[in-house]
Amino acid sequence: MGGRWSGLGWAALVMVWVACGGTETPDPFAETGGLSRCQPQSCEDQGLNCGTTIDGCGGVLRCGTCPEGEMCGGGGEPNVCGPMRCTPGTCESLGKNCGLAPDGCGGQLDCGVCQAPDTCGGGGEPNVCGSAPCTPTTCEALGKNCGTVSNGCGGTLDCGTCPEGETCGGGGAPNVCGRAPCTPTTCESLGKNCGTVSNGCGETLHCGTCPCGTTCGGDGVPNVCGIPPCVPATCSGLGKDCGLVADGCGGVLSCGTCGEGETCGGGGEPNVCGPASCIPTTCAAQGKNCGTISNGCGGTLDCGQCFGGETCGGGGVPNVCGSARCAPATCAELGKNCGFVPDAGGVIDCGLCPEGETCGGGGVPNVCAKPACQPNTCALLGKDCGTVEDGCGGMLDCGTCAAEELCGGAGVANVCYRASPVCADQDLGSTLPVRVKGNTTWANDDHRSSCGGWGPPDRGFLWTAPRSGTFTFDTTRSAMDTLLSLRRDGCGGEELACATDGISYGGGARVSATLTAGQRVLVVVDGATGGSFSAGDFELHIQEQAATEAGRCFDGADNDGDRWVDCADTDCQGDPLCDGRGCMDTDLGSALPVTFHGDTAQAGDDFQGTCGALLRQDRAHLWTAPLSGTFVFDTVGGGHGNALYVLTGCRGRELACSASRTAGKKGAPVVKLPLEKGQTVLVVVDGLEGETEATPIRYTLHINEYVPRESGRCSNGADDDADGRADEKDSDCR
Repeated sequence: MGGRWSGLGWAALVMVWVACGGTETPDPFAETGGLSRCQPQSCEDQGLNCGTTIDGCGGVLRCGTCPEGEMCGGGGEPNVCGPMRCTPGTCESLGKNCGLAPDGCGGQLDCGVCQAPDTCGGGGEPNVCGSAPCTPTTCEALGKNCGTVSNGCGGTLDCGTCPEGETCGGGGAPNVCGRAPCTPTTCESLGKNCGTVSNGCGETLHCGTCPCGTTCGGDGVPNVCGIPPCVPATCSGLGKDCGLVADGCGGVLSCGTCGEGETCGGGGEPNVCGPASCIPTTCAAQGKNCGTISNGCGGTLDCGQCFGGETCGGGGVPNVCGSARCAPATCAELGKNCGFVPDAGGVIDCGLCPEGETCGGGGVPNVCAKPACQPNTCALLGKDCGTVEDGCGGMLDCGTCAAEELCGGAGVANVCYRASPVCADQDLGSTLPVRVKGNTTWANDDHRSSCGGWGPPDRGFLWTAPRSGTFTFDTTRSAMDTLLSLRRDGCGGEELACATDGISYGGGARVSATLTAGQRVLVVVDGATGGSFSAGDFELHIQEQAATEAGRCFDGADNDGDRWVDCADTDCQGDPLCDGRGCMDTDLGSALPVTFHGDTAQAGDDFQGTCGALLRQDRAHLWTAPLSGTFVFDTVGGGHGNALYVLTGCRGRELACSASRTAGKKGAPVVKLPLEKGQTVLVVVDGLEGETEATPIRYTLHINEYVPRESGRCSNGADDDADGRADEKDSDCR
């Protein structure tokens, strides 16, 4: 963005109008109460030599590529070249589900224990639960010649069809061709309530699914729901040799003590003897809040009990309080008719929508509907008075103007304007903390400050300190390049501080001042220069300065005055809600597919993607993958160009980023990502248009499971195969 004094002629500094008519001759190099502008850090400053990162001031750095034989981050340090590292396998990727198995990189994986009657390797494949090999029977051995029957090993046999004039089971013998009509049996008459069985007449019966906590055949009776017996783990099976460890069935194993010179967990692996001293973990560090768990050093932790109808592990996560009630098992019970819907640890496929409808098109996830007209809002239209059309046949009441303001007074319909200068636009009283959203676009240039503010419109706020102390004033999240100044008593008072920066990213500024109880100040939010982004939406925060940001990690303010805000501050980076829950605008849950209509009106500038633009308003959406797979995120059909990126959390790692000046069915932003079941990501839609100030945009966010071809999904408005073309614009649909 450059220095604040570039482009100003020295002649313009000779006479400077001071707030409300006073004059002074500012020294551009004089000491002020503000901080210096944010100094971007280069790749070299940060010791980085590869990949893409940020410069600490809202910009993006590209630090190069690594030589052959090395990879970016290979030595364990992000954005630093290091040796190619081995990627250990997982139990799932190796196809293992029990016992200890090598991970391919010199380590071992604990793949769990088997449920009786299976044993680990019992089926002949190492580290895979199974029983002794089963020899399937044949139709001939069973004396069957039609329909489907069990092969005795969990599979089915197709024994053929009957000749004309005969039916399967017609002679009274199931699955044997005969002339008499066959009366099919039922699940009830067979005493079955789950899975599939033969109806005796060549067809298959579907006897349903089991309720939460039971499995089909769990008690050893085929096709009957039951609770499988829990087989406790052993210390050796878990690879543990000291301390107390949960056995997986509600009990605790005592795995012994360590020899002289070793401690339990001393080598860094919980409940394994090692040479170093062990630092016990905590319930909070492991994300647990109930029951007993290991402390990693041979002891146990009591993580408390659950209340309000929840049970420990009831939601499916061990040692975490949750509801033990199972979700409904059918799409109809859930009121859903399309897409994938989570159900009691699994996923239900509720199907596709008919032609002309999309899944979630009416705003209800997993419900088919024709896309409805999305009415505008006053904020999106940039209106704040009078009545305007909402674009869908209705009218919006955008309010009335304050005293001495005229609706449309600046020649812009439905926008309030005050022609005469004003000292303060609003008196904030003595409340604390303060968070005010505003816009300077149609304000006047009423104030001048020692660090700038000549030309851009501004807003003034009176505030009274409720007690003596040091207070911070900042404009974080502002979608404009802000100047922030502070004056004692009011317009004509002494300037206490002035700054055009002080926040580590975006267009925010920060000052601080030590005030006495009852002392009144004028807080001015102004444009830093007269160029681009010198007017627009801003946020003003006033806080009593704290020693740490911890405990205040989601209020948008720089509480401790160190330039870093919320999850960007090291004081907050351990907060669990920095995974995205604390900074999201919308929680999309784990619906699939997603069709979400939104806009960025009155949003802040919270995020920055490597493919996006600075000082644009954005919205963040939290989404959890309901199943493992590859997913497509796009903003097809939103009507405005935008940036789209996916993060691992509030200040998390960027997984993908795409930007485009169009949001039509060809060329709209689209990213494709593989995710694990239960993995949560933050999907950010950021503005891109507007060369001189941030412009709110409307958008439509789609999330779909990836398919290699779009055929069969040609009317859902989404780019399902991530090729940059949707519906009729994709050759797959022609």
